Order: sequence, then C-alpha cells, then structure tokens
Amino acid sequence: MKRFAVLFSGQGSQYVGMGKKLFERDGSTRALFETASQTLGIDMAHLCFEGKAEDLNRTENTQPALLLCSVADYLSFRTRTGLTPAFMAGHSLGELSALVASEAISLEDGLRLARARGLAMSRCGMAGKAGMHAVTKLEQSKVEQVCSATSGFRSEFVLANLNAPGQFVLSGSLAGLDSAGAALKEAGGTIIPLRVSGPFHSPFMAKAAEEFAAVIANIKLQQPQVPVVANINARLHGAPADIVQALVQQITSPVLWSDTMKLLQREGVEVYLEAGPGEVLKKLALSNISLANAFALDQEADRLAIEHLFGADIRAMKERPSVVGKCMAIAVCTQNNNWNEDEYQSGVVEPYRQLKSMQERLEHAGEEPTTIDMRQALDYLGQIFATKGAAQDERNWRLTQIIESTGTQDVLSNYSFHAAA
Repeated sequence: MKRFAVLFSGQGSQYVGMGKKLFERDGSTRALFETASQTLGIDMAHLCFEGKAEDLNRTENTQPALLLCSVADYLSFRTRTGLTPAFMAGHSLGELSALVASEAISLEDGLRLARARGLAMSRCGMAGKAGMHAVTKLEQSKVEQVCSATSGFRSEFVLANLNAPGQFVLSGSLAGLDSAGAALKEAGGTIIPLRVSGPFHSPFMAKAAEEFAAVIANIKLQQPQVPVVANINARLHGAPADIVQALVQQITSPVLWSDTMKLLQREGVEVYLEAGPGEVLKKLALSNISLANAFALDQEADRLAIEHLFGADIRAMKERPSVVGKCMAIAVCTQNNNWNEDEYQSGVVEPYRQLKSMQERLEHAGEEPTTIDMRQALDYLGQIFATKGAAQDERNWRLTQIIESTGTQDVLSNYSFHAAA
C-alpha cells in the first residue's frame, strides 16, 4: 500500500455549507454534529450549513467548526476505506484536529479546546491595529534577509507561516507590516493583506497562549495512535505533557509547514490527503513537493481519484478480518489450563462478552474499529490469555498473527501483551 499522510485544514478554509453533503449522506457524521452541538451549546449544523458568513468567520466559531468538519471528513474516509495513514499533520488549528483524529484528545475535549483557543485569540486580536500579510515571489532566504534588516523585526512583526517555497506570511502591528511590506516590495516581492482578525502566531498572542494554557491544563491527553507532526518544530509529537507545551507554544510561534512537508517526504509518504473544507493544503503539498500525489477529501473528483488510487488496498482491507473478530476467534481456540470456575467466569467469559458486544456495536453502526477499540480488544484477549494460562511465546505469536492478518502494523506495532505470570 502507498504510504500516505492526512493533512487537516487550518483557519481560512471555512465556508458556509462546509460539511453539509457529508452530513446528509453519512449517519456517523450526523452523530458527530449532534455531539458537538451538545458539547458547545451551539447548533453546529446551522452554523456550518445555513448561518451567516460573519458568524462562521468569528474565530471562536471558526475553530471548533473546522475541527468538527475536518475530523468528520477523516473518520468518514477511514470507515469507507478501512485505511489508516502513516502520519498526520495540521496547519495551525488543524494540528488540534489531527490530535483528535489520532485519538490523543477526545472529540468533546478537542471541541472545547478549539472554542477556548478561538476565544482567547479573538480577545488578543488588536482590531484595526494588527494583522497578517502574505508574501510571495521571494525565496525564504531573501525574505529573512529583508525582514531582519527592517526596523521592528521580532518586536513589531514576525514571520508567522513558512508555507512553501515563495509563500510566507508575516504577522504583527500594521505599522510593522507596512514597513516590512515596503522593503519586501522593493526586493521584488508581492504583499497580500489577509482577512484575519488578529496577528496570529506572533508574540502579540502571548495573553491568548496564557489563557489557552489554563484550559488545556485540565484536559486529558494520551499518546497519539497515529504519529502527528508538531507545527512549532516539524517533529513528531511525543508524550502528552510535550503535546500540551507544543500546543500552547504554537499560538505565538511560526507554523513550519514547509519543514513539515519535508519531514513527511523523508519518511516515505507518497500520497497527501487533506481532511476538511477546501483544498488549501492540497495546493501547498503541490507547491512543496513536485509531482506530489495530493488530494482533498472535500472535492468529489478527488474522492473518486483516491478510491481508484487505493482501490486494491481498499478491497484487501474489506476482505481482512477485523482485530475484534480475530481476537474473538483466538480467544475461543486458545487451550485452557485453568479449571477454577470463578476465575474462568471473570477472566474468560466476561472479557469474551465484552468482545462480542464491541463487535455487535461496530457491525450495527457499519464502522471499522478505532485504534482505541483495537487496543481494548487486545486487552480483553490478554486477560483471557492470562486466565487460561497461555505461555508468553504463544501470546507473542498470536499478536503477530493478529497484526499481520488484519494489516494493522502501523497502529499496533508497539502493542504488547503483559508477560505471563
């Protein structure tokens, strides 16, 4: 199978009507919107599909709406194809979406964080006094040279987004942006003021970062089940505490998108799929990597192209047993060496019932198991192994058998059963 990454849209990609077609054809997406509406106390379907653009474009609304639509886009793709990416990345707010999709953060907590992030950033907006300008037609070295020689660099304006060769964004006070813009124009660049509500990814967002830090301190995070690239350093996220620090720091730090794309390319990624509204990141993938295979899940023609590209892999995944079903089969055929009736009831019968219940839930919903489902199923099987007295060699062999037969190497390669007593 071709190695692929999923990229999650950032602020600026939103539009009224985003997610509506997916909502209408996908029951799971409708359930996600209902959860989001209950979590935030906002009618998210109305906001995304029928509301006024000015309401959707308010940062505190834009960010949770983008997260919701992007995660729904990805989960629909995964359910439809059974495929799991090798990596994830997201641009600015999209990094939070990627962490939700990778199961490092729950959907509900992700929505709360997106809302809190948007509110904090809007309060630091400095309306009419600061903003962001795009810079094109200059190489990075030239942009950095001109900016560093311009009065106010780092104090009044900074490089906020390094998106692609010849495509950068400055953030700061209007006076600082005007000075930098004049110098960059003289050097042959083109300056495009962006329609944003504040100087994002700059030191002017320091209070927003502090406010967001107080909120995320109360959120439970775990290790991503799919590796996620951090904006602040273009490296893979590590422990939950490091994720928290990176998300807070991201608010005042530049988005290193070009470096992110270089990392993914070095890791052997061949295909880039954008999850979320529009196709901004698809275009940036093409700008960063010549002849890249890049597609946007929001585009009907692209979805058809993806299904054609991964056709054989999708068919193979649908023919493979699920991890849950495989665990059930192995649980039944594992030899029992424990004849204590009470232990057998609690350590074999009960976890098998849990496996069966999980399988029935997934079949009823027409969904593939999430990584959390898979690991939970393996935990149940591990409990059965321990109770039946299976040797560690058998446990290891069975785990290898499960991973290979279900094609889940990317998401379960680090899993291990507890050692036999």
